[in-house]
Order: sequence, then structure tokens, then C-alpha cells
Amino acid sequence: MAAAPAADQWVLHDPRLWLGTAFHEVMSAARSSDAPIDALAVWDSAITRLVKTALEHPLDMRYAAPERWPSYFLVRQRCISLASQVPPRSASSKGTWDSSATHAAERGSERRLQAFGGLLVGRPDFYDGTTITEYKSNLPDPAWPGAASILDTFRRQMRLYAAIIGNATGRRPRNARIVAASGQTMDIPINPAECDAEAEAALGALHALNAKLVAEVHPESIACSEPANCAGCPFKMICPAFWEKLLTGEMKGLQDAVILAELLSLEDGPDGDLYTVGIRVMAASRDVFAEQQIVLRGSIHGKLPAAAVGQRCRVVGSYARADQRPRADISTLIAAVPGLPALCRPVNAAASKPE
Repeated sequence: MAAAPAADQWVLHDPRLWLGTAFHEVMSAARSSDAPIDALAVWDSAITRLVKTALEHPLDMRYAAPERWPSYFLVRQRCISLASQVPPRSASSKGTWDSSATHAAERGSERRLQAFGGLLVGRPDFYDGTTITEYKSNLPDPAWPGAASILDTFRRQMRLYAAIIGNATGRRPRNARIVAASGQTMDIPINPAECDAEAEAALGALHALNAKLVAEVHPESIACSEPANCAGCPFKMICPAFWEKLLTGEMKGLQDAVILAELLSLEDGPDGDLYTVGIRVMAASRDVFAEQQIVLRGSIHGKLPAAAVGQRCRVVGSYARADQRPRADISTLIAAVPGLPALCRPVNAAASKPE
């Protein structure tokens, strides 16, 4: 779905990732400059652009005020502080970098590298010839249940970067690390055998996917719809494979309360923005009562049309309270099923086969 631009219109993005983007741009500017930069100006420019993009998105427009993004001021201040500690490029080149002209093209910020016949492409945040550095807005608390999965993703990312750099340049990185705006760092061992195995796994997955596309299998059969894969997937709202598994009870235990229901009623609130939806639950990822009322805001969640009463609806990103009643917040999505796009094969599938 990520390859279909139209699908992105049904994805609510995470502003915490946008903070990571701004942090990365500031650090990249600091690394690439021959003189100290105005880190706050670079930050503000990045945030202005990200807000503009959010305002143009039908769901992300609810995040128009960056000051309300989680940890906005904390990440901004730490980002500016870290940027001030980066030595100018002219000074850095006298340190750990291999400054020979032969290897100059390998170094720098976001250098695009192709490897394995162009099948794998990497753009590390920063590579100085020996160490890969990736910038993140934060590192998860190890005590959080989802931390292990996220940290493993970071390690896999760095192993792939190392494999791509080694294959593209003939010189393997010696070190890798994650640098967070919080000031935390995470060193990641670079084991050549593990990096090669990661690349082989990625190539295997790519060939398997292409084989399914050539065979014109139904899109739903490509999905790996399991709770571990679907928990953080932003495409849940429009993924038919996910909702089929929800109906069979195979999506129990997700952190958020995802609900398939019949829309029973719509009731306007006193301020013209608040409104209440009444639903009869057909399937849910958490234990909730069969009949519910959820309070929403039109300015955040959009307004369901009166014609949707009696139709099926999907709720994503709500939270099940201790009393088994769902609660909506700024990340909640709700939509009537008839108004959602369908996932199907192209009409002329043969013309869309990959070369």
C-alpha cells in the first residue's frame, strides 16, 4: 500500500516522526557546514514545511499546531544543543574521517548508495567513512512493551546500511550508532556476516514479492496480517486482510482498540463541534461492550454524514478504558465502510508487470 500515493490519504501520520525529520535536517546542516549554523532557523524552516504538508492532508491537518506535538519543545531544545556541539566540517575532516579524494564520495549526509545490482538502496543520515550515524527523535524506554521491536528495527536498519555501503564501495563500515535528540546514543555492532545475512533476507523478500506480483495474485494474499505486523501499521483503516482477521478474532491484544461496528446514531453536541456516535460492536481488538457511545470532534475526527447511520463503520486508534468503553483522542480515525477505497488488482494487470 505504501507504493500507492492514493492510499496515503487514508494514513494518519505520527508527528513524533516529523520531529525526527526536523532533528535530522538540523544535524545534517551542522555536519555539512564549514561554519557554525543557525540551528533554530533550520529547525523553524523544517517545521514550517512539515506543518504546510500536514495542512494539505485530509487527516494530518489535525496536527496543524506543532507546539502540541508530543515532546515538541524538549526535542527542539535538545536538537539545538546537540547541533551546537558538532564541529564544522573543516575541523571534522581532520579527525576520524578518511579525507582522501578516493573515498570522498562515500562520506557525508544522506549520500544515496545503490548496491546488489541496484536492488538495495540506502541513504544513511551521516557516514564519515568508518561510522554510520542515524538520527532519531528519541529512543524508546526499554521498559515499554514495544521497545524491543523498535530497537530491533533500528539494528536491522543499520546492518542493511552497512551491507549496502560495503557492497557499493568495497569498504565496510566499522561502527554504527543511533543518536537521539534526547542525547541518548545506542551503539550497534557491525558484524559482516550478520550484515550480509540481513541483505540476503531483504533481497529474498523483494524477489518473493515480485514473484507474487508477476503471478497476479490477489493483493490480500500478499499481506502478512498478524498482530505483531499490524500493531504499528498505518494502513489498518483500508486493509481488507486486517479486517478479515479482526472478524475471526485473530487481532486480539493490539494496544489500541480497533473496532468494526454498525453505526446506530449520530448526535450533535452543544458547541457544534462535539458529536456522539452510537455503535453496535461486531468485532474488536480489545474487550469492549457490545453497544457503545464514542464522543468525537468534527474539527479533529471529521464528521460522519447522516446517511452513514445503519452502515458499517471502522474505528482505529481509540483506547479501551478499564470500564471496557472506548475513548477517542487526537489519533483516532473513524470512517463509514462504503466510503473507503477498495484494494484490487489493476484492470490491465499484464501491463503493470514489473520488468
